[in-house]
Amino acid sequence: MMKISRTTPTRPAEPANRWPGPALRVLAAVCFWAMILPVLAGTGQPASAASEPGTFLTSMTGRAIAQLTDESLPLPERKARFRILFRENFDVPAVGRFVLGRYWRRAKPETQDAFLSVFEEIMIQRFAPKFAGYADTTFEVSRVRPLDQPGHFLIRSRISTDRGEPIEIDWRVRERDGHFKIIDVIGEGISMALTLRSEYGSAIKSSGGQVESLIDRLRAQVQNDGDTQTSESVAN
Repeated sequence: MMKISRTTPTRPAEPANRWPGPALRVLAAVCFWAMILPVLAGTGQPASAASEPGTFLTSMTGRAIAQLTDESLPLPERKARFRILFRENFDVPAVGRFVLGRYWRRAKPETQDAFLSVFEEIMIQRFAPKFAGYADTTFEVSRVRPLDQPGHFLIRSRISTDRGEPIEIDWRVRERDGHFKIIDVIGEGISMALTLRSEYGSAIKSSGGQVESLIDRLRAQVQNDGDTQTSESVAN
């Protein structure tokens, strides 16, 4: 078992949740840890540098902590640093293709690119600001299990904080071209990828199967959240 102490942010007040329902509220928490732990763990490393996938989640913490946890760091700079680490640790194109499902295959290449761009912005907009202000957290990797699909692993982890019950999270990690990257996160039985696939699929279906409509809605959300964050930053 690998165990490492980390810091976790004091949660600021947030805008109303756009993901209604108990399952999606849990997903929001899962997504937060999905962003925070790989970033604290460092970059997508060559397989030769990480003896097994669990090490990928627990190594090179100093770099990320130094880059993201300074409370005086301006929000735009924090987002820029987070974007780099997010891209290095998550297989964003693979996750984006999965969450669009059959609509991905029907979309034109320019529409696919537009979706991946705004999908990344949604992730960064939502989670980058949460790194300012930290309290003690313990992160343990308890099991690494190879999956039937070659190069895929499921990593069981346990996160303990001083503010509640421990959380168990599973990470689906893929090794490709000598690097590990995350393709899904499962918390309390809820898959981030499957939940987003269901949410986005419903939104596209309700708009007559138009991926462009979903993209417009996500862009509006990015703009609205960005305006809110800018106002809060100025106020502080």
